[in-house]
Amino acid sequence: MTLFLLLLIVTFTLASHADAIDPATYFDTILTPSETEGYTSWLSSLSAPYPMHTFMPTDNIDDGAAVFWNLDEENKEVHFAIAVHAEGWVGLGVSEAGGMIGSDIALFESSSPEEVIDSYVVEDRIRPLVDTCQDWNLTDATVQDGWIIVEVRRLLDTQDSQDHPIVNDVELWSAPTRLIAAWGDGEMASYHGNSKARLSVRLFANSVLSESVAFEKLLDEESDGYFEVHEDNYLIPAVETTYHDFCKTFDELNIDQSGGISIVGAMPVMTEETRRFIHHFTVYIAPSCGRLAFPRSMIYVWAPGDSGWALPSNVGFPIFHNTNAQAINVQIHYNNPSEETGVLDSSGVRFYYVNEERDEMAAILELGDPLLMLESEPINSGLTKYQFTCPGECSANIGGGSVTVLNEFLHMHQTGVRMTNEVVRGEEVVHTSSVDVYDFEQQGGFHVPQEPFELRPGDGFRTTCYYRDGDKFGLDSDEEMCIAFIMYYPAKEKFGNPWMCPYGDAFEFLSALGCDQELKFYDLDSVGELERAFGASNECAVDSHLLSPTASPITDQPTNSARPTIDIKMCSVCSDGITADPDSVIPGAGGATCASLISTAQATMLEGTDSCESVKGVEPLCCPAPADIPCNFCPSGLSAGNALLKVPGADGATCSDLTVYAATIESESDLCESLKGAEPLCCPAPVDSPCNFCTDEVSPSNALLEVPGADGATCGDLTVYAATIENESKICSDIMMAEVLCCPEEDAATMTCSFCKNGVTVDPEYVIPFAPNGDTCGYLYELASTLESDSEFCPQIQAAEPVCCPPIEVIEDNTPATGPAKPCNFCSNEVSSSNALLEVPGADGATCSDLVVYAAALENESDVCSDIMMA
Repeated sequence: MTLFLLLLIVTFTLASHADAIDPATYFDTILTPSETEGYTSWLSSLSAPYPMHTFMPTDNIDDGAAVFWNLDEENKEVHFAIAVHAEGWVGLGVSEAGGMIGSDIALFESSSPEEVIDSYVVEDRIRPLVDTCQDWNLTDATVQDGWIIVEVRRLLDTQDSQDHPIVNDVELWSAPTRLIAAWGDGEMASYHGNSKARLSVRLFANSVLSESVAFEKLLDEESDGYFEVHEDNYLIPAVETTYHDFCKTFDELNIDQSGGISIVGAMPVMTEETRRFIHHFTVYIAPSCGRLAFPRSMIYVWAPGDSGWALPSNVGFPIFHNTNAQAINVQIHYNNPSEETGVLDSSGVRFYYVNEERDEMAAILELGDPLLMLESEPINSGLTKYQFTCPGECSANIGGGSVTVLNEFLHMHQTGVRMTNEVVRGEEVVHTSSVDVYDFEQQGGFHVPQEPFELRPGDGFRTTCYYRDGDKFGLDSDEEMCIAFIMYYPAKEKFGNPWMCPYGDAFEFLSALGCDQELKFYDLDSVGELERAFGASNECAVDSHLLSPTASPITDQPTNSARPTIDIKMCSVCSDGITADPDSVIPGAGGATCASLISTAQATMLEGTDSCESVKGVEPLCCPAPADIPCNFCPSGLSAGNALLKVPGADGATCSDLTVYAATIESESDLCESLKGAEPLCCPAPVDSPCNFCTDEVSPSNALLEVPGADGATCGDLTVYAATIENESKICSDIMMAEVLCCPEEDAATMTCSFCKNGVTVDPEYVIPFAPNGDTCGYLYELASTLESDSEFCPQIQAAEPVCCPPIEVIEDNTPATGPAKPCNFCSNEVSSSNALLEVPGADGATCSDLVVYAAALENESDVCSDIMMA
């Protein structure tokens, strides 16, 4: 027994004594004392009370089942008792995924009080099938005073394909045991309605605490602290499928620790009201926030039914210890098939950590198609089989010795019916993880109940997914995936990237290592070709003393010295580091920065490939080397006040930026000649007759106005630029066109665009709904004063008068005192309080409440009213 396992048992035992729940109170909030008398009398009559027990509530929490158990290690048996307030029948089952399908059930019916029926369900929910071998044994049964109380026993592992083995679940990185129950008043089992319950428990934990309470209690005691990464009232879109990312860096988490830490446990933090919308989520460690941040290492995958995990005392996920682990990114898959609106979610994950680094680093190996390279590929109707094979050379070329697998998660979507993941050593399958009856509604990611096992260098994998009437592969819940997640230690990596073996040619270096999978797919003719083990017929050949097989002792396996060395060199872009601002945005790179693009190339691209050579084209920007004869840009220096001027057509670069850039460019290059084109702005020579722009000066209020079509240049910038240009030049003529905005004539008021004659009567900073640039009422008021009444822009600005200076008074109950003859009929039944502050997509930050006020000032037949009604 490991030290950590002993610690778990001691901790759970202490907790069971300190926080023990009296089973006599389980029904107190549901039934009256007289109604519970039959149950409490049974409890008091027990000569040897069951040491472990729990309450399994129904979904609506108005009923439930009390369940008791005891493990008989000498005879390798489990003893159960179940008590329900019913008179007809009761079933207690061990479920594969947590629902009725794929469950092994002990069924008691009052019509046959001397026996219990060993039964099972594969996919048909009508009535459980009777086992060929009757392995559940009735110990005692009581049917009186409105109660059914049944006691049964069974071997932990019957070696019966129509039973589920009960495996040791005490370790908090392993899967719990999933119990189900149902009951009714008829003499024989029939449809149960709401009289059903399910619960994940740890039968071997020696604790009466619920799994989640015991789990949280242990992590609180064994960690130095925790932090949470979660959303803050995220508005779930009213569409069936949404993948939403959010991220936190070390600085944003406010962790009281200067260096790296080790994550030792994780548990979901759920908004209960919106839990049903969350299909699953994944969590990655990355160098920074952003979709282009690589390399990324997965540390958690959650799906319904999962309470979290805790690692062994010598294992942890290190984070914030180097530049590749400075941020935590969470991606949530929301499933909203009814397209409900106004749903706000703040779910996420809590991570427990210790301040010191642990001896072993954990990691997650992803197999199958984790990068969704099959996206949009069609799946044939009927039964189909997709099999991904990762060759043994992948684990061999990654290097290092053997690793220990702690747990596995198998992931498909709605049409998945079975999934397996096999470890192949040479020609032999040495380990199989499976979910025989996949149930998307219960567990989007199936946590395989199994003991830890060993992987050796040279082991290959075969990941197989079976579907019924699939449509195609994709992200949506009604589209399909096939991914196996394996948590193991010690972590393996190559070139700073985690070990993975995905399908497709996503990363060049993985293909070079042999870590790319072969795919075969088949159409199946019958259910028999699903090759399910559970539910198959058997001949009752049971070794009554045979328990679940445990993993063989794990020994370090030396690397095969005869194996040829794989000579791989990763892309050497900016090999001496980034010398420019790491956050500099690279023009034409889709928003990528120097840091994100360079780190991705160094982590995923091979030297000498086209992709690597293409990325090296950014070296002059991100890691410039001094030129032999630098470009002689502004040799006498920048003119006073010109350093921060934005250069038109230079993607926001300033004169100062060009000075730095020029030092890396050869003086005879074409690029140097292009840069010199900006000298008239950045370091202008004196001109004989400067451009006569805004001779009466730009007012302080107008100096910061951005001039349309001038690449972000302001009126103040144009004043400086004009002083460097000859008055008769074409550029001067172009600049003079901005005078109407920057320095309007004094007497232009009589001909200016009329906008809100009595001034803006709402908050000047109010953003106008549907304004293309997020304009405010105050900005339009100032802008109108610079335009002539016949300007083409004047009518567009005047269209905002109903919101900036509405011809009504809005009193406290939002009822207009005066206004249009027939106001816009927007949300005539009022906006609910929960929706009032929701931001309307495409309305530049306007809320539902804002639109109510705006609509009251509009005529019902207007075009703007029609636009608003769409919200």
